[in-house]
Amino acid sequence: MIGVMKFSQAQREESAFRKWWNSRSFIQRRMVRLCLSILVMLICFPLYYAGFFGGVEGPLNPGNIGETLAGMGVSKTHSMVVFLSFLILSVSWNWIYNLVSLVIGARLTCNKVGDQGRPCGASVKRTKAVQKKTGKPVTQYVCAKGHKRPDAHFHPVTKGTVSHTLWVIALAFCVIVFFMS
Repeated sequence: MIGVMKFSQAQREESAFRKWWNSRSFIQRRMVRLCLSILVMLICFPLYYAGFFGGVEGPLNPGNIGETLAGMGVSKTHSMVVFLSFLILSVSWNWIYNLVSLVIGARLTCNKVGDQGRPCGASVKRTKAVQKKTGKPVTQYVCAKGHKRPDAHFHPVTKGTVSHTLWVIALAFCVIVFFMS
């Protein structure tokens, strides 16, 4: 089997960006990184001179922003409620999404095990059927291939890196508002 190549799991699941990035030469990669650094610098210079980072007096200076918000009637309690609400939402969004998906019957696949020992995996629809022995209504899952089963596999959505980063940032702001103001 000389002509057969074996690929690792990482090579098969490589993203389009990673493929593009790996196809660039060393000089091209350095040029892309240089251009991105210049772009970030061009964005940060106006923010610096507007006072966003606190080193220069300007409209975006944290002290001026605080005075403006206080003048509009925003208090420490208002800030805490906003950041605490954002924290709760960022922690629990996938729980709420998974619960709603489970209730409406979305993200379900067939559990019927085939000849090769693998589950069918086709999407299913939840239906009500009357059981012949007892005459009581039961839930039944019917897949696209025609399998009728009393159970189905649910595929929950999990948090990724961005979602975890958002709730940690919201927690940090809650701590800052509660302890440092």
